[in-house]
Amino acid sequence: MSLIKNNFLLYFLIFLSCNLNAQEIESDSTKIEKLSEVVVVGESNVMSVSKKLFTVSTIKRKDIDNLAGNNLADILFNNLNISVNPDASSGRSTVSLFGLDGQYVKILVDGIPVISDNGVGNNIDITQINIDDVERVEIVEGSMGVLYGDNSVAGVINIITKRGLKDNGWELQVSLQEETVGNEFELFDKGRHIQNFRATNQVNEKLSYAFGVSRNDFAGFYNDYKGPNYVNIQDNLVVNDSLRGTEWNPKEQITASANVDLDLGQHNVFYKLQYFNEDLDIYNRVVNGRYQNGSLNPTALDKNYITDRWVNNINVSGPLNGATKYNFSLSYQNQKRNYKEFIYNIFEQRTQSVEIDALSQSSEVWYSKAFVNKIFPQSDFFDLQLGYEFTNQSGFDANATGAYSNEVVKNTISNYELFGITEFQLSKKLSINPGARFTHSTQFDNHLIWSLSSNYDFSDKLKLKAVVGSAYRAPNFEELFFYFVDANHNVQGNPDLQPEDGISVFVNLKDTFRIAKEGYLNTSFNFFHIYLKDAISSITTEDGDGRILFTQDNIDYSDRLGFTLDNSFIYKNWNIGLGATYLGVKNEIQAFETNNDDYLWSLNLQTSLAYTIKKWNSIVSAQLKHTGETEGIFNNANGDEFVGITDAYTWLNASIRTNITSNLSATLGARNIFDVVNINSAASSGAHNSSATTSRLIGNGRSYFLKLLYNLNFKH
Repeated sequence: MSLIKNNFLLYFLIFLSCNLNAQEIESDSTKIEKLSEVVVVGESNVMSVSKKLFTVSTIKRKDIDNLAGNNLADILFNNLNISVNPDASSGRSTVSLFGLDGQYVKILVDGIPVISDNGVGNNIDITQINIDDVERVEIVEGSMGVLYGDNSVAGVINIITKRGLKDNGWELQVSLQEETVGNEFELFDKGRHIQNFRATNQVNEKLSYAFGVSRNDFAGFYNDYKGPNYVNIQDNLVVNDSLRGTEWNPKEQITASANVDLDLGQHNVFYKLQYFNEDLDIYNRVVNGRYQNGSLNPTALDKNYITDRWVNNINVSGPLNGATKYNFSLSYQNQKRNYKEFIYNIFEQRTQSVEIDALSQSSEVWYSKAFVNKIFPQSDFFDLQLGYEFTNQSGFDANATGAYSNEVVKNTISNYELFGITEFQLSKKLSINPGARFTHSTQFDNHLIWSLSSNYDFSDKLKLKAVVGSAYRAPNFEELFFYFVDANHNVQGNPDLQPEDGISVFVNLKDTFRIAKEGYLNTSFNFFHIYLKDAISSITTEDGDGRILFTQDNIDYSDRLGFTLDNSFIYKNWNIGLGATYLGVKNEIQAFETNNDDYLWSLNLQTSLAYTIKKWNSIVSAQLKHTGETEGIFNNANGDEFVGITDAYTWLNASIRTNITSNLSATLGARNIFDVVNINSAASSGAHNSSATTSRLIGNGRSYFLKLLYNLNFKH
């Protein structure tokens, strides 16, 4: 606790000195032509993140189209401080930000947290988030607990969906995309095959609606494996060489959605309905050499997971009195995952019998958020925003009992939260925004989340922003309630876990320069520090019967310190980005005998290039990202936890997008040009388990894609 207090004092002094010193610097007298904002972020729009309080970077629709992105994982690879972490066995991909995993990053759709297997908004499988109806993706780095609650420690990713058309009429979009997986491709059996359809009708100025469906068929990544119908037979005997199946398990995803956007006078109603289905196959590498009627009839015990998710979101916004505005959101989401274990007949290529067919996981979430802002619109000095947030999550994850019986552990967590943000406009250039959120949970003690942000505008272009606040993460459903106990297993969650707490500071300085007649350079410098105490980690202990128990406890701390320099250069047909982050990471597991007190520093680089060829109606683009060595907490093959260092790697994508006709466009490109597949993690020097090492699959090799998009408009 003393360390946090000392950090708070240090950060508060830094915070004050940044803004007091800023007042002493004269405004930049150089006239720079104002660069128009690409993103319109209204302070009263709950769907967008406040650019006044936070530094917001944006992935625009044209960037998504240049990448031929279909899900969120496709477009986040090139973000400087974000890493996409795929799991080949489960098929899930999560994000980490500043080396903090998906538990610390909150993902929203139109300002509403996304439901996941074990939480709300966190540890989301981003391959399940379809982005064909998305207008832009907003990324905010830094702790945002006051506005977005617990678990938004490293940052927030907010996905904004499309709403209506510019003119009255219909818009129909159909797209087909074929993509290799490494060097593997067949029209139906290998590779990645994507189809999309979307229709939008702008009925009049007040009403629009849209509906669509998307299918993403990923046939898996075979690599050196031989597929589900492989069996090695020698001398009429099955030889188990562990080559059956695939390196990356295949899955098919279907997303269907519809929305309505209605203006009632000055008030707006937006409703979104979405259904998601995922069918994931897991092939057993062990083949059973059974004989039937005197002949060899090999089989394998395979698994299948089917996930169904329904999302209902409604948002109502408008004025209460003059400039005072309200926002109200209500969401009901549910997700069910069915588990099937079956005997697969390899020669006959069919399911021979079903051993288990049961509901494996269920989550139901009610969520509501509302706030009122500009409560004192007449005051030039003081303003206030007040709101509430309510979350009720119930369900289970029934790896419980090992036999998938109906004796599952079902639990409910409810959060009741009140928050407020104040603004003191001390001068035309300087504003200070203190904020606080009070959280009451049915699982944890009451908690206060706080933040203090400030803005100082040296000029229209040179601006300083500082944010200091709580870094607060509550345990997720699995960490609290997971239960897998049988004759061979004793793995249980810990309902007595306490939330992680800490402090974060982010300072941002940005400027815009005009270069020549048609050129602009946008530069942004960031300093950040995130400190977490009582970090949650896996431990081994004994239960009341003296058995070895694998569970969770608050025993660690985690520390992130770093600097980021990001540049964007626009000149005529060129758009070039260049960024670098120097990140220091320090983790400690107190159960280890020794720990390294030094930061492990890594240099991460990112560059992007886009060139418009007007004569050909084409855009050529490329994205290069180098991720340096990183430190994290990993598990080896035996399930033992260790602090490890992950090797550096470099990722390169490139594409060309061209308009063949006014209605038809094509995008041709390559992903992972440097053919990165595996990276290694080894124990840090001095760790108790110094021999620990693991290899992690992060890519499926160099892949090529072709996307055809047909767009047709009918005006009323």
